[in-house]
Amino acid sequence: MRSSDLGLAVLVLFLGATAASASPPGDPLSRPVVPAAVHDVWVPVAPDKSFAGYLGTRMRVNLEKRLDTLNLDSILEPYEKRPGKQDWAGEHVGKFLHAAALVWSYTGDQRLKERMDEAVRQLIATQLPDGYLGTYEEKRRTTSWDVWAHKYNLLGLLAYYGVTGDEKALQASRRIGDYLCHTYGPGKKKINTGPHHGMAATSVLEPMVLLYRDTGDKKYLDFCYYIVAAQTEMGLIPSLLAEHADVHRTVNGKAYEMLSNLVGLLELYRLTGDEKFLRPGVHAWEDIMARRHYITGTASWAEHFPDDFDLQGEDASPGMGEGCVTVTWLQLNWQLLRLTGEARYGDEIERIIYNALLAAQSPVKGNVCYFTPLSGHKPYGEVSHGIPPDVSCCASSLPRGIGLIPYTLAGLDAGSPAIVLYNPETMSFPVRADDGQPVTAAIQMTTDFPESGRAVLTVEPSRPAGFTLKLRVPSWCSRYTASVDGQRVAGKPGQFLDLHRTWKTGDKIDVVMDMPVQVLKGGDQEPLGKRYPHKVALQRGPQVLAQDSQVTGSSFPKGWVGTQIYGIRVPQAGKDVKLILVPYADAGQNGGQYQALFDSFSLRQK
Repeated sequence: MRSSDLGLAVLVLFLGATAASASPPGDPLSRPVVPAAVHDVWVPVAPDKSFAGYLGTRMRVNLEKRLDTLNLDSILEPYEKRPGKQDWAGEHVGKFLHAAALVWSYTGDQRLKERMDEAVRQLIATQLPDGYLGTYEEKRRTTSWDVWAHKYNLLGLLAYYGVTGDEKALQASRRIGDYLCHTYGPGKKKINTGPHHGMAATSVLEPMVLLYRDTGDKKYLDFCYYIVAAQTEMGLIPSLLAEHADVHRTVNGKAYEMLSNLVGLLELYRLTGDEKFLRPGVHAWEDIMARRHYITGTASWAEHFPDDFDLQGEDASPGMGEGCVTVTWLQLNWQLLRLTGEARYGDEIERIIYNALLAAQSPVKGNVCYFTPLSGHKPYGEVSHGIPPDVSCCASSLPRGIGLIPYTLAGLDAGSPAIVLYNPETMSFPVRADDGQPVTAAIQMTTDFPESGRAVLTVEPSRPAGFTLKLRVPSWCSRYTASVDGQRVAGKPGQFLDLHRTWKTGDKIDVVMDMPVQVLKGGDQEPLGKRYPHKVALQRGPQVLAQDSQVTGSSFPKGWVGTQIYGIRVPQAGKDVKLILVPYADAGQNGGQYQALFDSFSLRQK
């Protein structure tokens, strides 16, 4: 492997064991009875059966080395032998089912389907006659993280129902919903108590909205409004309705639980159309991006939102970028992209996936980091929450984020195909053409992104037809062009480029985007934050780069997963020094030390 500013990509084809047919546009886990009051502007469309490239390699690791190997007996034991050994041990089965449903909806992997089926069967068998499906003894019910476990069981069972149509899973979900409605509410127990001023419990809003969506039972919607009243009482909604929101000072600033509440509010906005449920998520997003956002696309230190520009990033515990926060931040951005169609959310999705998300899962073994620092080592599998060897909240969350990747790649934006991420793929879009008649537009993308900024999109409409095709122009890209039949069009960073024409079979779009190496600075109101006034980081395209102690030349150590390696000369101590760099998401995979923070320098302009 040569050391240069451009490397040679190796595309690894990902095929499910029995690949599922392409999902229809929309939420892959949804079987709605109640129609949305607000229709998504950007509707996700999954690729057709195959997945390749850099992202495909990592998705395969997630399936084969995590979801297909996780010891299901260990995560079911807290239900079969109550009480669980740890207060939130009940979350893991639901998280597994949610991740597995996402991945199976796309791959059709038979082994994964069998594991889902068995996990659902065993979980439902532990549900008590009153609908209780937690891990606590009766005397401790409704305390601590009890509602939290029900939240994830609801999410997992409804996801399984969404992809299989299994009525037993839906009935078990209804019984959970009935139990919660019977236990909490006006004149009953308060739901806004317990961990993090009640935010853990009120985050059950998301699956309760989905339960109403999938059943049409109004009592579940009424319960959602009760949760909103509880969120209002504890200050979550009033703080984030303010135009200048401050998540650090909202409730107790706990990032994972707050983001999870916001995802639930966005689902409620989709079903009701009430904008007061949209604004908190948008305002929180703007505050996080402006003052609490790491260059890798995560947003927490010691599990809380940090103070303004106080972005600690070096190896320490507690640390940077809790995995659960990264995944829920991705989910929030995905919801906002769907609801608004704004390219800024696609930009952040790209940053999250190529950096914080993939950095947190070992590409070698599939185990997961709880925290993922900018410099130090990656603590893969070093944290467990009562279930050895490495089952933690983050280890159960990360596969859900990686499982979502296919549904972030492209969608229909106001009926037009809209590409968000660049990866080798083939997708089919049901489009209404200019003549008002339907047409199926298959689009095949060939690219070695993120090694280079070249991509060729081949359009195969079912008949010649006029329609618009949209391409997201990344915000980091200084020069972007798309050429069709010799006509070149320039795109503006951070926006979608609209290409409208009469498309015919074999039409090709040649995309060229600069992949600049950028220096990200430290300091107050700078990307690295005020703790690092004399440090810089390097970013190439969407990827933050890092030095790995085990990658010292132009080749990789034995067993290395990845193909990207770059040599960049920088001025240090009065002379040019050549840094050998790899993507931050790949660094540290063999257990070595790595660093993405360097003593300050400026790159010389060519």
